[in-house]
Amino acid sequence: MAAALEAIAPHRYEVDLYDPMSRERSVLVGRLTALYGPVTRRLPALWGALYHATDFEPVVRTVQGSLGRGLRRKVRAAMHPQPALVASFHPLLNHVALDVMDRGIPLVTVITDWVEFHHAWTDRRATRIVCASEPACTLCARRGIPEERLFRSSGLPIHPNFKEAIRRYPTRRAARQALKLRPLAPTVLLVGGGDGTEPLRRYARVLAQSPLDLQILAVCGRNEALARRIREDNHAGVHVFGFVNNMPELMLASDLLVTRASPGMIAEGLACGCPLLLTGYLPGQEEGNVREVVRRKLGQYVPGQAQLAKAVQDWFAKPGELREADFDRARAAGNPNAAFEIAGMLQGLVRD
Repeated sequence: MAAALEAIAPHRYEVDLYDPMSRERSVLVGRLTALYGPVTRRLPALWGALYHATDFEPVVRTVQGSLGRGLRRKVRAAMHPQPALVASFHPLLNHVALDVMDRGIPLVTVITDWVEFHHAWTDRRATRIVCASEPACTLCARRGIPEERLFRSSGLPIHPNFKEAIRRYPTRRAARQALKLRPLAPTVLLVGGGDGTEPLRRYARVLAQSPLDLQILAVCGRNEALARRIREDNHAGVHVFGFVNNMPELMLASDLLVTRASPGMIAEGLACGCPLLLTGYLPGQEEGNVREVVRRKLGQYVPGQAQLAKAVQDWFAKPGELREADFDRARAAGNPNAAFEIAGMLQGLVRD
């Protein structure tokens, strides 16, 4: 969002990116937040139970009241000098910021989930709440958010780099040539998130054994051990990457995107015209993403290795015009301009 705001209004605003939970591990909420990654990777059922047990407005307020004291102190200090606008991208910070802000400062909540989301995201005091889909707007309305406070963006905000890459590489062949990949080979992108996950290795192996002459791009994120193990497997056609800064190019080079049903990855993949093969989801906020992808024929849910291998083989066996229709449907559902739309709305709320 900061990059999009700078793009539409160069050098006009000073944007302070502030995360009180990551800066101070002494804050109890910060310690709990640090457990998010390990818990969701290793104990997703526990995460789902916690999510559903706390997904009620009275519980949210109780939790915020008991755990938010240290956060309030830090957020209050961050309000000096007084900002022209506050935008929140984290469900634990919306209520906290509104509790300590001076009246007259707009607060915008940008919900970073696609279809379904926790009650912690919705506070009726917010000036605007940004929703990336019609189901999200409907859910906000059911929770009592007035229609005039909702801003319906055309999708989740993704980095402006995606829009530039889409302009630079109009075809998959062009993106593959830029990456020094085989330009005509059927290409599948495997993404395991920023921290990488072990199933990626199994997916690479089962796809490498496919009768298709696949080109497999495995992005392992910061998990160097996983990247090393996949390289040591030495499967033909598998290209291994660590943490990358060229995800737009990798997506634009790929025919299919294999990923968990995380909203950010879905948004980026659709913007690049990638049909989706979803291997799993985080209980709670990501369950609806799977239903939405399947309902809109943007991809398939493939929770097992055999299902993944069959889905890939079946997709490449489809006639070319049907595969092109899948590309078009994905592009129509994704929008690289969403961040610019939201930035324009933020600019309109700022008083010069």
